[in-house]
Amino acid sequence: MISKIFTDNRDYIAEEADNGISAIPRYPLEDVLDSGSIEVNTFEELYAQKDMQSLLYAYHRVPFYHVFRYKGGGNIHYIDKRKITLKNDCLLLINRDIPHKYARQKSCRGNMVLFTDVFLSRTSEKSSFLNHCRIFQEDYLIVPLQSEPFTAIVDTCFSMMKKQYEKEVRQIVEITLMRNWLFILLMVIEREHRLRDPKLLLSQNHNNYMLQFKTMLDTHFQTQKQVSFYAKELRLSEKKLSQIVYSVHGISAKTFINEKILLETILLLKHSTLNQGEIAERLGLDFTYFVKFFRKHKGMTPAKYRRQMR
Repeated sequence: MISKIFTDNRDYIAEEADNGISAIPRYPLEDVLDSGSIEVNTFEELYAQKDMQSLLYAYHRVPFYHVFRYKGGGNIHYIDKRKITLKNDCLLLINRDIPHKYARQKSCRGNMVLFTDVFLSRTSEKSSFLNHCRIFQEDYLIVPLQSEPFTAIVDTCFSMMKKQYEKEVRQIVEITLMRNWLFILLMVIEREHRLRDPKLLLSQNHNNYMLQFKTMLDTHFQTQKQVSFYAKELRLSEKKLSQIVYSVHGISAKTFINEKILLETILLLKHSTLNQGEIAERLGLDFTYFVKFFRKHKGMTPAKYRRQMR
């Protein structure tokens, strides 16, 4: 059964592989990747490793990321019961622990970088990028190499990583350079991927607003409980802020604020010795309203809730 998968130019197809998958082994890091937690190779070099062929041609899972740069068409890779046929120059990204195997093909040209999250995430910036980027949110992703500037940057990153990787003795400088070139590679792939899908750009804008909203709410929820305050600070209308919150979390901005207050109330009831009046005061609420608010959302008074938690 062949199923088309959407890209801008429909440049690959995926079909169900004939091979059944059962008891797919998961190889530990030390059995596959070198001690530096990164490997930069060509396909020719990989296929020449005779001792690795029993692993390569069988379905397996490994705890690191893959970025393949295929040159030319007709290349094949198997991912989780699917045979992926890559028709043109492209990038194939495979997430951690995804069952996959390499195809037995006469020729395969291109480059690859295999890396762990620990290798890349040496700074908060890189760690945050890896946690929030779109390119590793699915099992795998194919990004066509359609423009010369994008292709040139990709090939430069691979070339520079390979140059540092082949140093006979790798010092901290070589490792840092590889990490930085890898970060650049992933960022330009992320940018290209987002440019191909306007919905992703819109989603990113919404996520940025949500991050600002959450940060302000953490700071001001005790004194500011109206949507209007946060909308004004973000230079948005109340309606627009609620639309953004709903697009990300499926609830209104007012409900999001209420859930923040409710969460703080529960934490204080569970983990503090403050009485109800003191909790209401800390949350910036009138005591009567505090009790009504809690009963409305939890179906019982704060006092009863606290007794049940003990």
